[in-house]
Amino acid sequence: MEQRKQVLVVTNAITEDEVLQIQKAFNAEHTSSMDIRLSLVHVIPRLPTCYFNIPSMGILIDKYYDEAKHSLTQVGKHLCVAKKDQWLISGKIRTEVLRLANKLNSNFILASAQQIQELQRSLFFKNIHQYALIKNINQLKQL
Repeated sequence: MEQRKQVLVVTNAITEDEVLQIQKAFNAEHTSSMDIRLSLVHVIPRLPTCYFNIPSMGILIDKYYDEAKHSLTQVGKHLCVAKKDQWLISGKIRTEVLRLANKLNSNFILASAQQIQELQRSLFFKNIHQYALIKNINQLKQL
């Protein structure tokens, strides 16, 4: 029996087409013998604390949080990912996604083209076995 594959999906800048591609690929693989566990992460940018005294910054922070939570929830519904496997984190995408991937022992990270470039710049990236643009989950079979 094959080992379970942990896949972390970065929902920042994810499009509806990309979500549909993941859903289609996951549903096809889910019916086969492959054991895949999806987790979602959305990273809210951390703003400098010196700006918190400006009223409009509080509104901006609330807006970031609400949009991130909505995006995470919507993608979670489409991909049937349990709430316990959905992560809303603040900080730098590069650092936080890779830290979470290591914590979850992720085999694979799915992210939009924009986000994968940011992830590749990290020194921690070498600890992740595979990465790819959101295209096809079939690449998991090669691990």
